[in-house]
Formats: sequence, structure tokens, C-alpha cells
Amino acid sequence: MSVLGRRGAPPRRRAGQNTGEKRTYKAAPDRRRQILECALSAFAERGYHATSIADVCGRAGIGRATLYQYFEDKRALLVALAEDIAARVVEACENRPPLELPPGFRPSEEQAVRFIEGRFAHVLSVVLENADTARLVLRAGRGADGVVDEMLRRVDRAVLERFEAELTLAKQAGVIRPVDVTFVARFFLGGVEKIVLSYLEENRRWDVQRIAREAALLEVFGIFPRPNPSESEREGQT
Repeated sequence: MSVLGRRGAPPRRRAGQNTGEKRTYKAAPDRRRQILECALSAFAERGYHATSIADVCGRAGIGRATLYQYFEDKRALLVALAEDIAARVVEACENRPPLELPPGFRPSEEQAVRFIEGRFAHVLSVVLENADTARLVLRAGRGADGVVDEMLRRVDRAVLERFEAELTLAKQAGVIRPVDVTFVARFFLGGVEKIVLSYLEENRRWDVQRIAREAALLEVFGIFPRPNPSESEREGQT
């Protein structure tokens, strides 16, 4: 008889027979991350609404039961991706060095611009370096019961907390005029957030340093021309 068995079919495997094939096991955090990566890939290729749980399982090489150990449904995958973006921004805000102002310190205009530019760039880099995930969440989550709104609220809370703390310290040190800290923090965060969202939703090319520089120039100098523009202002005009 042929080694393929009758009619060319492969020989049946007896119960308990070891074929030498190995299943791939992953630690829970690694499996969860793999599922999210496969979900992101499927959502990006097929669209959130056209993607099924079966599509995600197929890419991950797992059964539905395994996926449901980590995520309740497709919306839970989207929520997790949104939470991941928010967590990265929150972590960036919490881990950046605190503002320190020695007694009597008065920064030059150039120093002020460079400092603020660096602060903006730090947060922008986190979002735009994860642009694929952020873009997907923004597009798919618009009609998914507040997924995007909750993500933005978490980001806003983290960024505003740092903005307000630094503005308060600068005001107390006399580095800036006695502004309404809450108003100023929300004013600038709202503008930068709108810019970021437009870049993501419209698939526009971005330059983190250029966006951060322009935001810093607006914060320090406003929009009116100055007779002797600083180096940073000239860079922002090019």
C-alpha cells in the first residue's frame, strides 16, 4: 500500500499520536499584544466595520476562545488600542523632567522658545510615532460609543495637568506675566490638539519639530511681526 494510504490520502493520525509539531505558547502579556497587533493590521487593511473576530483570529493563529480570554468583543479591541495611545501620552507627560527655575532666573526669548518647543515636541512625538494606531482609533471610534472621546479626555487631563503646573511655577517666579493659568493651558492645548487631529485624519505629512516650533513661537510672541526677530522666529518663517 502506498505510504499515502488508500486513494492517495494521507495516513490518519491515531489518537494521542505525536506528530512532532509544536504549538506556539505565549505569556499572557505577549499574547494580548499579539492580538492587538493583528487587530490593528486587520482594521487598517479591511476597515474596522468590515473586520470580523475571525479575521483577527486568523492573523493571530488562534481560536476564538483564546481571543475571548483577553477581549470581550471587537469593540474591546478598539478600546484597548485607544487606551494604549492614551497611556503612552500620559507616561510621556509623567516621565518628562520637571520644570526648574532657579531664583532670579530670567530666560532669554531664545531660551523660552527652545524650552517650550521641546515640551511640545515631547508629547507630539508619542502621538505621531504611533500614527497608524491613532488614525485608526480616530476614524473607527467616532461612532463607537465614546471611544475617541474617552481617549482624548485621558490625554487632555494628563497634558493639562503638566501645562498648568509649569505655568503656575513660571508665573510665581515672575518669568511670565500674571496670566489665567487654566485659560492659557486650555487655549494652547486645544490648538495643538486640533492640528494633530487634522494631520492624522487627512493623512498629511508631518514634521514634529516644525509643529512644535510654530506652537512655541505663537505661545511666546503671538502672531504680530517683530522688528528684530529671534533665530527661532526666523526658522518658523522658512
